Parts: sequence; structure tokens; C-alpha cells
Amino acid sequence: MILEGSIYHLSSLNGTNDLIIRVLWRSEDESKIVVMNTTDSDEMEFPFIMNTEQLISDLQQKKALKLDHEPDQQIMYPTDEYLNKFVKSRDSKWELIKEIVQMEPEIYDPKARWQLIIGVMEKFKVKENVIYDALKRYWFYGKNMNGLLNNYHVCGSKGHKREYNKRPGRKGPNIYLLTETDILNFQEAVTKYIIEGRLKFRDAHQQLLENYYKKPGYRLRGVIVPIIVEIEAPSERQFRYWYNKEYPFKTRKAHKVGRRNAEKDFRALLSSNSVFVEGPGALYQIDSTPSDVDVVAIDGRTTIGRPTTFIVKDVFARKVVGYSSGLKHASWIEGAMMALENASANKAEYCKKFNIDINEEDWPAANLPREIVADRGEMKSKYPNGIVTLGIRVANTPSYRPELKAVVEQHFRIKNDMIKRILAKAGAITKEKRDPGDPDPSDTAAITFDTFNRIMIEHILAFNKMSLPRDFLVTPEMFKENVELTPNGLWEWGKKRMLLHERPTSTIHYALLPKETAKVTRHGIEFKKLCYSCEIGEKQGWFDSENIEGKSSITIAFDTRNCSQIIFQLQDASLIYCRLTPKYQEYENLCFEDVKAIFDFRNEQYKNKSNPNKQTKAEFNAISSNVIKEDVKLTKAENVGMSKFEKKENKRAKRISEAMNRSSQSALTAVSKFNEQYESQAPEPVEVKKNELSTTMNDFLKNKYKMKKEMGL
Repeated sequence: MILEGSIYHLSSLNGTNDLIIRVLWRSEDESKIVVMNTTDSDEMEFPFIMNTEQLISDLQQKKALKLDHEPDQQIMYPTDEYLNKFVKSRDSKWELIKEIVQMEPEIYDPKARWQLIIGVMEKFKVKENVIYDALKRYWFYGKNMNGLLNNYHVCGSKGHKREYNKRPGRKGPNIYLLTETDILNFQEAVTKYIIEGRLKFRDAHQQLLENYYKKPGYRLRGVIVPIIVEIEAPSERQFRYWYNKEYPFKTRKAHKVGRRNAEKDFRALLSSNSVFVEGPGALYQIDSTPSDVDVVAIDGRTTIGRPTTFIVKDVFARKVVGYSSGLKHASWIEGAMMALENASANKAEYCKKFNIDINEEDWPAANLPREIVADRGEMKSKYPNGIVTLGIRVANTPSYRPELKAVVEQHFRIKNDMIKRILAKAGAITKEKRDPGDPDPSDTAAITFDTFNRIMIEHILAFNKMSLPRDFLVTPEMFKENVELTPNGLWEWGKKRMLLHERPTSTIHYALLPKETAKVTRHGIEFKKLCYSCEIGEKQGWFDSENIEGKSSITIAFDTRNCSQIIFQLQDASLIYCRLTPKYQEYENLCFEDVKAIFDFRNEQYKNKSNPNKQTKAEFNAISSNVIKEDVKLTKAENVGMSKFEKKENKRAKRISEAMNRSSQSALTAVSKFNEQYESQAPEPVEVKKNELSTTMNDFLKNKYKMKKEMGL
């Protein structure tokens, strides 16, 4: 199946005109696709139409090859420093085209595209070449917003900052003519007296006059009272008119009741979450919550608290497409990252981890969305920046606005109702705050964390097969085609209407995982005191020269929960997985925190043993020195008056005699002296004279030589 974002290499006969194309769009009947030539970034062309059958035929005949890596990873996944420096330029270009690029397939037709561009030119007062350049870059880099970044890695040019002039203050036609100073006073008064002081409007105007338009006053009961000349100051009507013009209705309500209550109670109720969603994969929503059940440890006794569950739902089909659960607090690595990875993974393989056998048709969701909506929790850190490189737009909702993620928020209610129903006597939490006398859920807790995951998976499989809510808006197209009103049915029907989104698994892992710097050494890639290597690195001699492509420090991606592998990217955008070297393989499948604890333990042991080691060495040196002195003294006494020849005269015989004596004493059958009545000693060895030994050995060698000669050897 040809999917959006797929990249193909088309081979020519001579190999000089090879093309690299990227799929941007596919027609409803799947007969046509729109592709972009991404061969040369210096000469970007407009997308063109291609027959789907032709591409499939080329793939079957091996004339075309699907690439399993992203060739433009460098600009699609810039460093945080580079992105922060040029993000304003990117966003300004995105503002020009963000509306017209959604109008597919009209945007790919030259005539229709020109009419859309005319509208942008009139609205933003820019020339057509600026819009053309932004469109080409957006398509060239796979509908990726980061593609609008100028590739300063190559050209090295600098961006330009825009300067904005302040609007002049509003002037009213009243008796008192308002000035810019009055407008500044109004703004300060609104902040001090209405927003912060929560005063009524009339009282705020009174404070405005007393503090900004007062004249020297008179003393009354020891206090200076300011004099207010009303005709020389803005009237309440002028102040109210400016205030109503400057601040929208909902903002004015927020000044009175607070922003949270204003967003909740005074927002417009005109639409739904899915009214502008084209089809499955267009928009996902993600959120987390503690589940309403206490689980027990693997020992079946110890209560370990409530699991934190992340849910990813497709807004169009109301289908649960991703899930993860953990025992730690909600975070990017422990929850959101795993849920997004699960949304793009094969669900049949995932369910096997929990001994649940399903077919891919039972949970057919292994794609990435075009856009994802989250809250300001786990997705408001530096780690989710990698999602943009996957061609996904991220929108974070304001604080205390759960209604903006109503699809996924509603599922938490469904999930917790299920838990309270089937686990009522197995640790379910029925009330957030227990009253005196209410039973403690931890007293009845019985299921393990693995059992909880199995229940959640079965719940998701059942939910995706069940009918949609009664208030679900059925479109005329659904009615005409008799669509099954279940998440699975709507998903399968919607897949024919739009192009699902995919990326290579390695690219997804590299984009989602956190990044840090590692050092290239002779021992491997050193990271957090561990060393990693790979087959290609050993073949190309990375660790002999202590650099990779001329760099001694590289950026790697890692998972804090397991130190077994790290990932890094070469200059050609290929991703390499590196495993622990044999020296550190004992640490495989440990988390980095455990490895750090082991190294800290080792360092603490060395630190604590420093003084005892020195004392032990001092004891050894003292005892050995004393023993050596005694032997030196005895040897000198025995060698008095002896020549060097006399010392070595019987060396061989003495060595043999000494060896036999030591061997006899250390034999396993030797008898030791236990008391005075019983004593056993090894027999004294017979001393063999040097001349006798030499004669015997010579005869033996002569006979052996004679025997070999007779045998013809």
C-alpha cells in the first residue's frame, strides 16, 4: 500500500538520472498519486501526478526501491540551538501557507494554486516567489514544518528580524481629548484595579482619577485629600468605551470571574472536536490519568498504588490507537513517548508480550497522525520537539481546558466506569475522598500490574468493536455507504478517503527518544561511563582513529529505562544502533539509574578502602622486610669464604633434592604431627651425585638416538 510520507528511489538505465520521490497525496480511487522530486534540494520543482499502478509495477520489477531512512534528517531534525535561533523565520513562512496547503488536491493544480496564492499575496502583501519557495520547501521535506527552515548548514546565511511599530492610542470625540498618556494610564488601571484588585468598573475609574489625575489637595483630619477636576480627566464613559473596545467579551469576563471559569462558562458551543477532521490519522488526542484501582506487587501481597494510564485516540473514528501504562508518575519517557510509539507499532506483536493472541485486523492501527493535541504536561518539555520531525504538528491546550480534548477525556470516564464495575471487589477506587467508615480499596487489592495491562488491552479491543455514542454525527456519505458505526468500522471506511501517515521505525525511535552528547574513544562510544560499539564502526575503524566522520563527540539518542542500546545518526542521515561492548554486557537490560548506582557503589568502596589498603600494604612491607633480613643474614653467614664456582657447583642436584623434599611434604597422603605419641615424616630423599646423573642421562639419550636410527627415523 502506498502511504503518505513514503520515499522511493527510481532507477534509470544509465544510473545518472535516478530520482528520489516522496508521496504527498493519493486520489480517492487510488489510481493517482501526487509525488515530489526530492533528488536535488538546490533545484526544487513543483509536485507532479503519477500513476499508482506504474509505481507498483516498478516496485515489483525492482526498478523502484522504498527507502527505509529519511534522507533529509539533518534539516528535518535540527538541534535545539539551531531551532531556537531560527524558529521565528520558520513560523513566519508557515503563517503564509498554513491555510492553503490543507486544500488538497486543489493546491496541486497549477491554475487553482495560483488563485490561492493571489489571496495570500493580497492578505500578507508579499510577492509570489516567497510563497512559491515556502510551498516547495514544505512539500520537498515531506509536509514537515521544519522544512521551512533555511538550510544554513550549507549556505551559512543569516536570517532577518522583523521590526513592528506600536499602534497609536485611540482618540475619542468627547469633551476631553484622549492622548497616548491617557491610554497608558487606562492600561495600568485595568491591570491594577480590575484584573489584580477585582474592583467594579466604577470603583476602578474612581481609583484612576485619584491616582493619575489628582491635583494638590487639602488636609482633612490630618490626611491630604486629592482634588479631582472631572472636566480635566477622562470620564467613566470614555474609560468604559475604550475598555470594551480593547478587550473582547470573554476577556472582560475573565477579569471578573477568572480565566479558568471564563473559558469554561462563557466559551462558544458551536462546533465539535471532529467537525473539521478529514479522516483517520488526521488528528490524535493524547492524555493521561491515574486509574481508579490499586494493584499489588508480583508477590501478591504488597499494594503498590494506582497505575498511570496514557490513551491516544483518533478523533475522526473515536478509535483507541495507542496505549501505555506505568507505575511511575506521568512523564514524557515513562508515558507519552511509549503511547505514541505504541500508536505507530504493530498491535499483534505488542499484545504477545501479555500472552494475548490477536490478528492485525482486530486492532488495525499502526500509523502516525498529521496533528496531535495534548495538554501542557508531558508534551511541554524539550523532548517532544522530535515529533515535528515526523511531520506531526503538535498543539498544546491551555491549562484547565479539558474540553479541548473531549474525545480522549471522555474515554477516561468510560475506562474508570469499567474498572469500578469489574474490579469492585479487587481494589477498585469508587470515591476519590473516603468518608469515615468507607472501606479502604487497598484492603481488597488483588490484581498485579500485568493483569491490569491485560484487562486494559481487552477493554480497548472491545471498545473499538462497540457502537459509537448516540449523539455521534452521521454524515450523508456514511449513510449512503452504510458504514458500520463502530470505531473499527469508521476507521476502515475513512482509510479510503485519505492518506495515512508512516515513518520508518528507526526514525520514530530517534525522534522520540531524548538526546545527549557521547564521546568516541578507543574503547567505543562512551556514554554515562558505558561503552558501545557496532559492526560498521569496527569495520571502518571509528575507534582506532577515535572519531566518527571527523567528530570525536556525537549526539546520540537513548532510553533511560534500558542501557542496552543507543542510536546515533550519520551525515548521510542513516541511523545506527550500537550495543554494549563485551566488557559491559553484564549491564544489559538495566536502566541507567541502576548502572549509576553500581558505579557509585564501586567509587564508594574505593573511597572507603583507601586507608585500609594503605595500612594492609604497610603490614605486608613490614613483615616481608623482616623475613628477608633473616634470610639475607643467614645466607651471608653460610657463604663466607666461598667462591662463585663453589656456590653453583651442585646447583642441579640440590634443586632436584629440594624439589623432591617439598613435593613429599605437600603430598595429599602426607601425615602431620598431631601429638607427641604419634609422629610421621616423609622419608629423606636419596641424594644423587652429579656425575651419576650425567652418566645415566647420557646413556639414555644415546640408546634413544640409536633406536631412532635403526627404525629409519
